Amino acid sequence: MKKLISFILVLCMIFSLAACGAKSPTQPAGTQAPAEKPAPAPDAQTGAPAEGAGTALASPVFPASGTDADPDMSGLDAFIAATLAPMFSDLNGANRVYSPLNVYLALAMLAEITDGATRSQITALLGQDSLETLRGEVQALWEASYRYSDPNTETSAPTILPAASLWLGDGEDYHADALKALAEYYYASSFSGPMGSSAYTQQLRDWINERTNELLKEQADGLSLDKDTLLALVTTLYFKANWSESFDQNATADDTFRAAFKDETVPFMHRTDPVLYYRGEKFAAVCLPMNGGCGMWILLPDEGVSVEELLAGREAADFLASPEKSGNCERRLVKLSIPKFDVDSDLDLCAMLAKLGVTDVFDPSKSDFKPLTDQNGLAVTDIEHAARVKIDEQGCEAAAFTAITVKGAAFLPEQEIIEFSCDRPFFFSVTGPADQMLFAGAVNTILGS
Repeated sequence: MKKLISFILVLCMIFSLAACGAKSPTQPAGTQAPAEKPAPAPDAQTGAPAEGAGTALASPVFPASGTDADPDMSGLDAFIAATLAPMFSDLNGANRVYSPLNVYLALAMLAEITDGATRSQITALLGQDSLETLRGEVQALWEASYRYSDPNTETSAPTILPAASLWLGDGEDYHADALKALAEYYYASSFSGPMGSSAYTQQLRDWINERTNELLKEQADGLSLDKDTLLALVTTLYFKANWSESFDQNATADDTFRAAFKDETVPFMHRTDPVLYYRGEKFAAVCLPMNGGCGMWILLPDEGVSVEELLAGREAADFLASPEKSGNCERRLVKLSIPKFDVDSDLDLCAMLAKLGVTDVFDPSKSDFKPLTDQNGLAVTDIEHAARVKIDEQGCEAAAFTAITVKGAAFLPEQEIIEFSCDRPFFFSVTGPADQMLFAGAVNTILGS
């Protein structure tokens, strides 16, 4: 009888995700993609907009070419270290998916349009000591996304598509310099429309769905720009990558996944390959390579160790920050047994961020949005983060969005084969070729609640 052990599945997509043959989502709005990539479709509307819809105010111009240098990700690394354990605490047997990069980009935009202590609290959590260094890291992360990916999902190259936008209400005065900075440093498109209009809300939902390949349509369709909304900051992230060696569909067979509360019979993929293997004090880990330098790290906690407990410890956090630099990482022959899965979650991040020291932005008596508007008494009321990751015999596809709402008040050589059967709860993390973590999640059930 197989043991019941929680495990962590760390989808380390080393920043380039290969295509699996699905349609490609719309690229971030703008005019020119970096590194000679095909130009994305602009957000500027063609023809007459629908009644009640918004109009484009500003569109980003992406850098003409990327750099071959590895991007500075010290801020993102610090943010991951600070948020990973609290993000995956109190799971209570539920699945959870998180895109650190997607949330990081959204909070970076929030820092840009705030000032004083409000901004300082955000930049501190983002691992930055100034707005200038934050801008530099954000630009480097965007360049790395485009440098390693191909928006054409019909090719074998990876696909990584971040996007950003600002949604403003008609009749409000906003500072043009702030819109320009968001376009220049964060590649964000800006829109203005009648808050409370169903057409403007649908325009936002369509913008998200087009950029996430409709992987999060249910969550996006739950968003609303109501009359009390002053502005919304929205970021998305889409990726797709094939395994370097696909799993044989004929080898896929039903087996038992020992979920948090009951056993589940689900399809398991099987393969025996030399892969990177790590043995820690409380867990074992393997990396499934993907095209373009991507990979999925799977962390399997020892018996009696939960996902929450493992992530709260220093060893797992340090390993996730840089798996291949860990001293005990070696290439071994591993007999893999991995369940096919499709997991998602929809979270409000306000409470977690407040516990991590970001408080003023939620308090209308303390928040400072002066870079964007002279209006007082504003506050962030919602930070919704939805993410989804799915894998099959061909590879991995994932998407995320973060929506921040602001209102006028509120809140190899021959060796023994190692058995690695993922038949119980696990955690995953996806990173790109530049080692930035794109997604992370906890899977406690395959069939869902």
